[in-house]
Amino acid sequence: MGSEASGETEFSTADDRMRYVCQLLESRDGVTVGELAATFDVSEVTVRSDLSELARRGLIARIRGGARALQRGQSEIAFDVRLRVNELPKRAVARAAAALVGDGEAIALDSSTTAFYIAQELREKHELVVVTNGLRIAEVLADAPGVSVILPGGVLRQAAMSLVGDFANSVLRSTRIGKGFFGARGISLDRGLMDLNPEEVRIKRELADACEHVVGVFDHSKWERSALLSFVPAQRVDTIVTDERAPSELLQEWRERNVTVVAAPIRAELTLRNKEVTDTILTA
Repeated sequence: MGSEASGETEFSTADDRMRYVCQLLESRDGVTVGELAATFDVSEVTVRSDLSELARRGLIARIRGGARALQRGQSEIAFDVRLRVNELPKRAVARAAAALVGDGEAIALDSSTTAFYIAQELREKHELVVVTNGLRIAEVLADAPGVSVILPGGVLRQAAMSLVGDFANSVLRSTRIGKGFFGARGISLDRGLMDLNPEEVRIKRELADACEHVVGVFDHSKWERSALLSFVPAQRVDTIVTDERAPSELLQEWRERNVTVVAAPIRAELTLRNKEVTDTILTA
């Protein structure tokens, strides 16, 4: 087993370690206590304590010798935790996606964490109409003077802070939207954009059906992954916005299907983040 680190490291705190475990389980089925102890340079006792806390919060499933990702039908990773997973790539994707939106448009945003970051980038737009089932997305835009937000209504789904159900669907059937931006848990040329929760998939389908132009927005970790249900077939995807770490061969396959693919630079986002931190320190 690893020994406890004596100085500050990337994984000095339990929050840092637990965040990393959640990030790993976004792209892997499971992790072992031994590999985590080696990665964090802490004892296996410490790792077991971290995993037990994550399981208590309903964020992972404990198994003998480690942990696995939550399976279908179990609680999803809480929205605030998922926001911090791959944050810089998501922000890079959001910035590139927001550049596709002009003043005076009507767009749709789903309830994904990437959509949350897109909403932050849209606050300075003028005469923009945003249709969303995401409560956190609506909250971001609530006081933006040039943005009108339409919530189609429905039943609150707490795991994603979203509204789902038949009422939302009935409103969307009579609505026409220019562009729709959709996060996904998986993507393939055979099944298109995929997600896990049946209720969330239903509202995503309704949103997509109301849109003239469908834009997939997701970071590199979602490539070569699958999920339970498809909500947009590959032939309905017009544009994909991802980050520069996405596999180039898969991006090319989508381009060959006449899909516009944007691979946003994470390095530029990191540079901007460092500048914001420096400006904050200087003005403090």
